[in-house]
Amino acid sequence: MRVLENIISRDDFISKLFPNPWEALATFIAFVILLIAVFFFAYKPVKELLKKRQDYVDNKIKDAEIREEKSKELLEEANLAKENSKKEGMEILQQYKADALATKQEIINEGKEEAKKQLQDAKKEIAQEIIKSKQDIHNEIVDVALSASKEVLKRNVNEDDEKRLLDDFINDLDK
Repeated sequence: MRVLENIISRDDFISKLFPNPWEALATFIAFVILLIAVFFFAYKPVKELLKKRQDYVDNKIKDAEIREEKSKELLEEANLAKENSKKEGMEILQQYKADALATKQEIINEGKEEAKKQLQDAKKEIAQEIIKSKQDIHNEIVDVALSASKEVLKRNVNEDDEKRLLDDFINDLDK
């Protein structure tokens, strides 16, 4: 044990346990200078870099929120436009249906008017044909009556006699 005692003496142990105050002061000053150097050369730049990064991330988050709000607004506008388009389409469809019905009714009315016109024209034509037929029958009857009267009278009848005989015969037929 003596060997151990020689290696570590009591004074050595105490001197190592409690360092020299001047050395401790020098170490402390070196430590403070090191802390100041680290603070200015490492901590501040790192802190500024972290602040810039935090600002960048915050800006990106704000931009994303703004974009999300704009997207929601655009979606609402698109949905509203879609609904308006559907309503407008239905209105256009209803208008076309109404126009088609009006056109259909107009065509039907025109057809009825045309049919009435054709019926009136046909009635006029029939009336004219009846009048023409009556005149033809009248003339035929006159011719037959004149022929018969010539045969009966065996003489030549002048025009005045023919007209008088004819008028009498027609009057008898009308009665």
